[in-house]
Amino acid sequence: MNQRRQHRSHKLRTFLIVVLAVALVIVVLNWLVMPLVVERGREVVVPNLVGVDRFAAEESIIKAGLALGEVRSVSNATMPPDRIVAQHPEPGQRVKLGRQIHIDVSSGGSRLKVPHVEGLNLARATALLSESGLSVAGVESLRSPTMTPGQVVSTRPPAGVQVGEGDRITIQIASRSGNFPMPNLTGMNLEAAKGIVAAQGLFLGEVKQAPSDEPTGNVLVQYPEEGMTVRDLDTVSLIVAAKAGKR
Repeated sequence: MNQRRQHRSHKLRTFLIVVLAVALVIVVLNWLVMPLVVERGREVVVPNLVGVDRFAAEESIIKAGLALGEVRSVSNATMPPDRIVAQHPEPGQRVKLGRQIHIDVSSGGSRLKVPHVEGLNLARATALLSESGLSVAGVESLRSPTMTPGQVVSTRPPAGVQVGEGDRITIQIASRSGNFPMPNLTGMNLEAAKGIVAAQGLFLGEVKQAPSDEPTGNVLVQYPEEGMTVRDLDTVSLIVAAKAGKR
């Protein structure tokens, strides 16, 4: 009799344990697993990141419940560095929460260095610029008595300067006459400046005076300014130093 009671009591305990275990499993599924399943199945809209700063874009991705995927650096002449050029998936698409968003980040346009072409003939200089990814905007004659006519004197922008890919370069070639850079006259006395103006084939125009602490007669201002392009018989105007009170 006692054995039957013990057996029934054991079966009851076992039953209660099973019921409690099943109830616990249901609670776990209902409160922990199901929310995760539902959350994973939820969709969100991919934000538009194109043109946005890289770090702001990454922040937007995380806030949207998405994940940052592959980040590529790409050359782009129209988009400033560290801005988003492209993204995948594209903006506006609906994707699952946690989906990876891949972005292309601009590294800026390719920068090229203007090659040295001084002393070359025009055909070779043009070919060398083309091989460097640059093109010729035009050709200017530059008076240069020391170089053979037709040889390249310089370029604009000059050799060594970094420019954008596809930028156009002006070639300046030597000639016996034509354009040349205006020499510097500032700080010279008037007589020396007159001699240089005459030697360069220029014409001295108006000479004004202005009070200054500089030695009397020294050139204070010149026009055209140093480096400006001039040609034979162009007029040069000067302002020279005068004693205070004298004009």
